[in-house]
Amino acid sequence: MQAQAYEATYRFVWQYMDREPVPDRVLLQQMLVAMHPKDDSAKTNDPASWEDWLDCVRATVEGAPLPEFRSA
Repeated sequence: MQAQAYEATYRFVWQYMDREPVPDRVLLQQMLVAMHPKDDSAKTNDPASWEDWLDCVRATVEGAPLPEFRSA
């Protein structure tokens, strides 16, 4: 279970960075503000984050290949 949680987090960070136009400029602080847990129906400060998280958990449970950097 802990390994799956780690893998889901890896997937979540990857997809977050992958959708940014200039990923090198994304601050970790911005990501954490968006992810901050809430008790409301959106679950986070960024309502799309919860669905993204669930997708990452699903991919982990289903054993989908991990995202990787392309080799040169």
